[in-house]
Amino acid sequence: MKNKEHIKRCFVIGPMKDMSKLKKLSGDIVRPILEPEGFRIITPDEGHIGSIMDQVLLNLEQADILVADITGNNPNVMYELGVYHSFGKPSIIIKDRSVAPPEELTPFDIGAYHYLDLDLEDIEGSINILKPKFAEILKSIPEIDWFPNPVTAFYDSPVAEIPTAVGLSKNYVKNFLSQLWPELFQLHDDIDAYKHTVSVEMDGAMKKLTHEEREQMQFEILIPSEMHMASHSYISDIKASKKIKYQKAEVIKRTRPFTMMARYDQNRNIVLADIPSVLSTLYESIQNRRGIKSFQVNKEEWEILERQELERFAAKCEKFKQKIENEFPSTKGKINIVWRWKPED
Repeated sequence: MKNKEHIKRCFVIGPMKDMSKLKKLSGDIVRPILEPEGFRIITPDEGHIGSIMDQVLLNLEQADILVADITGNNPNVMYELGVYHSFGKPSIIIKDRSVAPPEELTPFDIGAYHYLDLDLEDIEGSINILKPKFAEILKSIPEIDWFPNPVTAFYDSPVAEIPTAVGLSKNYVKNFLSQLWPELFQLHDDIDAYKHTVSVEMDGAMKKLTHEEREQMQFEILIPSEMHMASHSYISDIKASKKIKYQKAEVIKRTRPFTMMARYDQNRNIVLADIPSVLSTLYESIQNRRGIKSFQVNKEEWEILERQELERFAAKCEKFKQKIENEFPSTKGKINIVWRWKPED
């Protein structure tokens, strides 16, 4: 049964200098093929939000299929096609041979993938060429996660699905640091007691820290020197081998307890610590791409990428630490971001 509400979208882009050509492609050629399948056919001149570029980006995000006319190698079309490629969604690229000069070269990164030569003056002939291509795409959409293009071929994934240090740091700050730091070192307004209870494993049992111990307590985020050190298995192994001397610790909030590690510093004061295990997601992604591209990108380049991502993550944590210290004076001097941490540190 066809979807009569037209919630599926096909976005048609091309040179806008001659809108009659774009309207012919979208209205006379694409619409008769896809409208019976429940698609709404859209061009860049439609819509009312912000600038035309805002509308174009929204349409690229919402599109289920893109049709791109790259005749003339228009830079705007190439830019929009590159943005769309990052989503890993299906597209059909065409060139209008009725106006494209024979000497016009298609950029190599696009030319390496299939595109269709159409004569847009020949509407029936163009429909006959495009119809089986659309049928193939419509059949594939439910069956595959993403479609090949120069971007997804390199990353083996849509860019939108690749974890980044900046993206992971936002989640880490939102779901962990922002839940702890603001009140961890604060006393209640009416009583001389800390807002959150902290317990540390001592002699095989969890012991609540005293008021005096809390006054001297510190908190540190350990950003490892290598990304694999953030995995749960690695942390478990080095704990079992006694390469790090950390005990289990808990910060008790009304909503839920937060589990982390604790150690004694040289003055026998408690230091809470956390290794952001969320970084293991990024490590797996980099390792996957590294394995696929091992013959194209050398080992040193991947190691540089890994170090850069760790540094970006650490920098975002450092920035949040500064923000918290400015807003909550009781945290000043209590929080430390340890860059390039190793177990022997």
